[in-house]
Amino acid sequence: MLHQLTETVSAMPFFQTPAFGIIAMVLVGSSWCLIGLISGDAPKRKIEPALFQFFGFIVAGGVALLLMLATKSFPQCSFRAWMLAGVPLFISAILNFSMLLLMAYAMQRGPNGIIWCVIQSALVFPFLGGIVFFGVELTWLRALGILALLTALVLFACSKDNSRYGQGWRLPAFAALILAALQQNLSVMPSYFEEARVVTSTARTMISAVGGLAGAICYLSFRMIREHSENYAGHLLHNLKNPALWFYVLILQGFGLVFAITLFYPGMNAMADAGLGGMCYPMMVGSCIVSFTLTSVWFLKEKVRLPQLAALVICITGLVLICTR
Repeated sequence: MLHQLTETVSAMPFFQTPAFGIIAMVLVGSSWCLIGLISGDAPKRKIEPALFQFFGFIVAGGVALLLMLATKSFPQCSFRAWMLAGVPLFISAILNFSMLLLMAYAMQRGPNGIIWCVIQSALVFPFLGGIVFFGVELTWLRALGILALLTALVLFACSKDNSRYGQGWRLPAFAALILAALQQNLSVMPSYFEEARVVTSTARTMISAVGGLAGAICYLSFRMIREHSENYAGHLLHNLKNPALWFYVLILQGFGLVFAITLFYPGMNAMADAGLGGMCYPMMVGSCIVSFTLTSVWFLKEKVRLPQLAALVICITGLVLICTR
């Protein structure tokens, strides 16, 4: 029913215009800041960050499986195609799970706005991977974009710490950046192989959910063994009784799934039809960085200094340049 309603609405003239595409990209990008907010807020409420990810993977994988069953859209492809798509996505999901844990750890020890911007700057690395391994063209504008993003990272790293924990946030934040770089390279890798493109986005969602779930199970099992099973099991049981945990899961998966159907893909199609497809990710990531920075100032009461503002402007400029032709 939702799919039919979306198709009906998408057929209306406005939803095929660049204006709709721009609005959709800004809304989707801004919604991504929820991940950072929840990752920073969960430990403060004594909620295990791995736990809301664990249940989120179950929801995402379950919905993807139900969609494939309902529409009978299981990809008909070779074992090699499954491997080319499945293996990178499976590993990518595990790295993404680990990156979010590191990000949550860093956010308890440093300025959330800076940490979020540092990790979002990982967008430069899939592009570099495409240049080195898959023949993506390096124009002078894109080279300037790469230089701008790297400059922004240096400025973020040199920003005067406005947290009460000293320098403890930098190592986990930049470790999370490295994991994000590897994760993003792996997540886009199947798109470079024509044989793997027959694996649908729904199937890819399910594979990623299974990979993330595997990472969460391994992590939670390790913690249970290391911290004595009874104590840690009690901690997890206490988390399950906390309404905030289920609110986190509902918010993240609800926005992710609904926006994917109503805004993300229709918006990208509208932008592509107008010849603006290359601007989609810069707009989303830029909106994400700006919205999180404003949120960290207004709600988290973090101070924004001149080097951070300069880094923010340079970062967004780099994002725009890197996706130009």
